[in-house]
Amino acid sequence: MVQKNKISEKKLTDKQQNIYEFIKDSIRESGFPPTVREVGDKFGITVKGAYDHVKAIEKKGFIKTEQNKSRAIVVIDQDDVIPTDAVNIPLIGRIAAGSPILAEENIEDYLSFPRSFIGSGDHFALKVRGDSMEDGGIFDGDIAIIKKQNIAQNGDIVAALLEEEATLKRYKLQGDAIHLIPENPAYAPIVVKDVLILGKLSAVFRKY
Repeated sequence: MVQKNKISEKKLTDKQQNIYEFIKDSIRESGFPPTVREVGDKFGITVKGAYDHVKAIEKKGFIKTEQNKSRAIVVIDQDDVIPTDAVNIPLIGRIAAGSPILAEENIEDYLSFPRSFIGSGDHFALKVRGDSMEDGGIFDGDIAIIKKQNIAQNGDIVAALLEEEATLKRYKLQGDAIHLIPENPAYAPIVVKDVLILGKLSAVFRKY
């Protein structure tokens, strides 16, 4: 665990200070750190030069980097990067029978996102499991941001409750049957007479 101390920004060179501010601004505005290539593009330097600056800033204790990720920069002083319009979204796991979707026993964690990324309304998050929606650009491990609502229109991607599990599928009402259609030809549609709609897909968050 990194000990969180107030860091004196005078320790950075002017170039490093500018890069550090760019990293923080990027996280505040989009919720994501820049890639090393984006740092290089911003300051007109090579990827190698940007990497060296990022590692120097890390060595001075302002950031840390994670291996094998393109957006791998973490700012140590998180108070500097929390968006002023940040909202906390509950991450929902398995849903207990008969309980409201946002009941305490269903919530695994809370995730913070800029309001501009989430949009208006009440939202919750689900972790995508499996590859049934991959042709729709939704992959295993993604975080699906769901706008809470209990109605849907044909073509909407919805979170629906099936046997205490929330499933993400495309909604289609055909006759008196509801078709929950995967975005992967390897899977068959789920056809039901009735289903509880938890909400409509609003955004997808993916860590690289």
